[in-house]
Amino acid sequence: MRTCVAGDCGSVAGVARLRLRALVSASLPAVARVAHDVRGCRVRAWRVALIAAICGVAMSSAAGAAADHGRPLTVARGLDNPRGLVFLPTGSLAVAEAGHAGAVCLGPGFCAGLTGQVVAVTLHHDRQTVLAAGLPSTGGPFATFGLGGLAVQRESLFAIVGLNPQAFGNPADYCPDSACLATVTAVQNGSGLLNKLRSLRSSRGLDGLASVGSFDFDYAAANPDPGNPEYAPGDANPFGLAAGPRGGFYVVDAASNTLDYVTRHGAISVLAFVPDPPNHLPIYDAAPTCAARTPNGDVYVGTESNSLWRWDGTMLTQVLSGGKVGQVVGCTADDEGNIYLANLASTIGGSFPNFDEKPFDGSIVKVSPDLRTSYLAQGLNYPTGIALGPDHHLYVTVNGLCPSDLSMLTPDNSTPGGCPASGEVVRLNEHSGKGS
Repeated sequence: MRTCVAGDCGSVAGVARLRLRALVSASLPAVARVAHDVRGCRVRAWRVALIAAICGVAMSSAAGAAADHGRPLTVARGLDNPRGLVFLPTGSLAVAEAGHAGAVCLGPGFCAGLTGQVVAVTLHHDRQTVLAAGLPSTGGPFATFGLGGLAVQRESLFAIVGLNPQAFGNPADYCPDSACLATVTAVQNGSGLLNKLRSLRSSRGLDGLASVGSFDFDYAAANPDPGNPEYAPGDANPFGLAAGPRGGFYVVDAASNTLDYVTRHGAISVLAFVPDPPNHLPIYDAAPTCAARTPNGDVYVGTESNSLWRWDGTMLTQVLSGGKVGQVVGCTADDEGNIYLANLASTIGGSFPNFDEKPFDGSIVKVSPDLRTSYLAQGLNYPTGIALGPDHHLYVTVNGLCPSDLSMLTPDNSTPGGCPASGEVVRLNEHSGKGS
């Protein structure tokens, strides 16, 4: 049974396009700050409403992949809104699953639960092992908020959870019962955390390293973006994660629009702010989503606003905009300095709340060190993460907005036809350089 705090939990087709602040009653001002974007970024950026009907015939998630590179090979199925992925020292592939929200609903289309988890996929043996479970998951079964990027640092696995604790205010002020209070409090406490998993082989829990979401929310509140009214009174949704120097991490926040550095001891600093696109086009703000570090130490940041930026240690510079650089939601680099981008869609445009993202419009783009771009795969359905394997192949999460249990989807809580299958990982036949 679901607990509904505000509004009708059953009909969300229209309201899923709006920020949660427009969905809940005035008595929930703190919760109303949560941006209802279920892919791990702000709703303005990912746009839960992925527009109209998606093709009427169920297709393979990789059905449209570029023929000259061969059809991607599915290596993992049954995933629950998969996001980031990374290879472990054990040889297994770790995948972040954002989950399918839960039974406590804070407004129409925005429910909360602890269904997020990290799994290790043993390739060629069709086996998945849960490494951590019970992580925050909010939104609905389609395109859920929750876990974002994964990174390996010093033989350990780390995972970032989106949103921020400030967004939930004081749950005691609006939860009608103990079940709601317990669930929302747990989700609040885990939101925005960078976590270290205790084991690479079994589920032994995790430990919080840094509250990045809380830090970024406060940063946004203290450093308002004058061109972006939704930046105040604060906003944060850490999503991208990459291993950095000295045992630290780069974290990309799609809501505060920042590139952060987190030390191995958990100290957080903002390295750079990614500015709004010129004239707020193709979307209102930058919405950065991922970071990839090249062998020379440069960090490349991809955005949903169709741009790629380079941080050289002192300055952030835009290096590409438009063209094959689409709605970037994942990126990685190899040891030859090539960058690989996962485009959720070829572009993002239109006007809020109706954006023109299209299904089976995802792609993988290679960016060479001299900034030439080429497609490695096209026609993918909602790719949401990318990683380089020890075999020099690229691995991509597809159907990345889809739950493991498709029976949870209805015309009211998802885009009809948007999930021909549950979340998957596919291997591209294109060889890359060796991963760094």
